[in-house]
Amino acid sequence: MPSPPPVATRDAPPPSRTPPSGPPTWLPAHARRVARWLQRLVHDAAGALIPARCAGCGTWDTRLCERCRSLLDGPLSEVIHADGAEDLPIHALAAYAGPVRALVLGWKNGGREDLAEVMHEAGQRAAGLWTAGLETSLVREVTQAGRLLVVPAPSGLTRRLRGRLVAADLADAVARGIARSWPGQGDLLVACADVLRRRPQLRGAHQSGRSARRRRSNRASPPRVLAPVEGWPVLLVDDVVTTGSTLGSCARALEAARARCLGAVVLAAAPSPRAQVTAVPGGPAPSRLSRTRPAGRVSAHGDQAAGK
Repeated sequence: MPSPPPVATRDAPPPSRTPPSGPPTWLPAHARRVARWLQRLVHDAAGALIPARCAGCGTWDTRLCERCRSLLDGPLSEVIHADGAEDLPIHALAAYAGPVRALVLGWKNGGREDLAEVMHEAGQRAAGLWTAGLETSLVREVTQAGRLLVVPAPSGLTRRLRGRLVAADLADAVARGIARSWPGQGDLLVACADVLRRRPQLRGAHQSGRSARRRRSNRASPPRVLAPVEGWPVLLVDDVVTTGSTLGSCARALEAARARCLGAVVLAAAPSPRAQVTAVPGGPAPSRLSRTRPAGRVSAHGDQAAGK
């Protein structure tokens, strides 16, 4: 029987069982430690020989300039064009455009390990904004339940073998942020658990570069739920949302397992194909994601589809 998720109170950040980005998880523990030491050694040597460039805009002599860093400081925005998610509320911290897109891809694909701390801070900030924007009735419901489960969107086999579980790392940061900022009275048990697994897909079913229709087709089968989640209020976490089909299928799987899916938080949101063109700070002429909502529920912006 699967072990229960790790639990923490709002006064203590939740422990994590999501493996950090780095060497493949199938390596023995001592081999992973050696591999991480070698990674740091190579990274430091490269930094001494090659001038640093901003991971967002490419500016020399800085790993992340203040302007690009500030793009992750914006308000949490509700994405209302992700039709694949159906009625699942999805909130994004930034637009998947220009420098933000470069930041996410650099962290996600392993080229910029130095972005991990920045992304974790962004995840905790997003968590604080999410809790601050919750309706009173929902705060009361979760507080009465006394627990909340944060679940990352499932990663594919290749990414798991590489140890690049960015959604799981981000979910851990979100869980910590919720534990520190929950507005309800009394203690709230917050757990972060990687309990979803993709079902086998046909070869070539990778999502990157595919149309919205093909993405929805590839993700039609809901993921498997590996642990009992009955009665848990759940918040989903992913790095990027495009059509919402991934998060929608995750929500359906969790609801089928008798969990209560509250919504999803993502780092960045890609644009609606029907959006009108507007300007996005720091990025090439992107498109508007969706119409403006009231304060605290303004839609995000972006310029092109995200690769999964």
